[in-house]
Amino acid sequence: MMPTINDLMAPDMQKIMLFVVPAIALVAGLTMNLSRGFSTLGVVFLVVCGLAALYFLPQFLELF
Repeated sequence: MMPTINDLMAPDMQKIMLFVVPAIALVAGLTMNLSRGFSTLGVVFLVVCGLAALYFLPQFLELF
């Protein structure tokens, strides 16, 4: 069954996505920095995504 927009906007799904999206961006940014070399903008991107993922981690963990 395909999720509807109501399923995606549910409070639990919002808590999951607020953690998962910055975490995936962090992994993608780290992979790109490791493969192409570190730059100032890349390190700033890693720090911002890492802090965002850490900020939303407690809300994510209270679901389990």
